[in-house]
Amino acid sequence: MRYGSGSLTKLHYAKQLAACLSYLILLQRDAVAVGLFDASLRQYLPRSNNRSNIHVIMSQLATFEPKSQTRIGPVLHEMAQQTPRKGIVVLISDLFDDEEEMLGGIQHLRFVGHEVVVFHIMDPAELEFPFTGNVEFVGLEGIPPLMTRASEIRKSYQREVEGFRTRLREGCERNNCHYTLVNTAQPLHEVLSAYLAFRLRTTT
Repeated sequence: MRYGSGSLTKLHYAKQLAACLSYLILLQRDAVAVGLFDASLRQYLPRSNNRSNIHVIMSQLATFEPKSQTRIGPVLHEMAQQTPRKGIVVLISDLFDDEEEMLGGIQHLRFVGHEVVVFHIMDPAELEFPFTGNVEFVGLEGIPPLMTRASEIRKSYQREVEGFRTRLREGCERNNCHYTLVNTAQPLHEVLSAYLAFRLRTTT
């Protein structure tokens, strides 16, 4: 999530998206809770419909920095166990994690009655692979550096990414979850408008 080929990292984009969604929820007098995690749930702000709580949410989002590799599946299982009141769970992540664990966590949330919305955050360079020449790729989560010729791996990389996205989307569909791919080059208001249009269609 700390990667960014442009002015924003995926983490910063995700924080802005979470802040905007929280504000919109509070604006319509609904309650919102926020959980921030990496390998485990690091910070949790309990449900509240107090509009002034947006300042606490924004402060927590602004200062949060993940300290270890992400493990989404166990965090989702924990959320399913600790939030008995049915609601909407919005997952905002690049989803680079164990797919079976993650989809198992989503299934658990659905089993206990939550609606699940997944925003899959990806950088345009991850989607388009615009690199040329010899490039050293440096892993941000413990993966060793790799020096390679970009043109030799472009097709296989794009095939793997497309397969990854397809498996996640189909896994979400099997669990009746709403999946949205979010390109961080996309203006935030467009992502929010599309989501609000989706909510309008599903609630009317």
